Amino acid sequence: MKDYVRWSFVVLMIVLLVFMLRCAKQLDAHEVVEVYDGDTIRIDDGRNIRLIGVDAPEVDSPYTKEEPFGKESREHLRKLLAGGKVRIEVGPTPVDRYGRTLAYVYAGDVLVNGRIIQDGWARAEVRFSHKNKDLFIAYEKEARARKIGMWKHSP
Repeated sequence: MKDYVRWSFVVLMIVLLVFMLRCAKQLDAHEVVEVYDGDTIRIDDGRNIRLIGVDAPEVDSPYTKEEPFGKESREHLRKLLAGGKVRIEVGPTPVDRYGRTLAYVYAGDVLVNGRIIQDGWARAEVRFSHKNKDLFIAYEKEARARKIGMWKHSP
């Protein structure tokens, strides 16, 4: 019986260690190589990262037509990410249909996904459920009420 308990403990510790290493890897620091628009970036390991819960205006590209405030949204995201390394927290659905990693992006203590909405340069994505959905919706309402970012001239 003691051997069974001992082996169970060893197996549990191995599983816990693997889980912790996986979580730590997801929050590794990365450099931002490119900011495509207000909700998509590329990091130093080659992954394209789509910010979970964020719907930013599109910029002109071979795949999309430019929307109002697209360039301003992209520039604001560049400023938010300009301080050095970022941490990536991959979401429960790790990849979207375009092959982008779906993640929360942290610059220091700032959850960039929420900040760009809070600053008025993106909308809260409401079509999909995620852990910060209600918070991001509140951020958008606040930005609209304060008439900041792309909401500056809205009725």
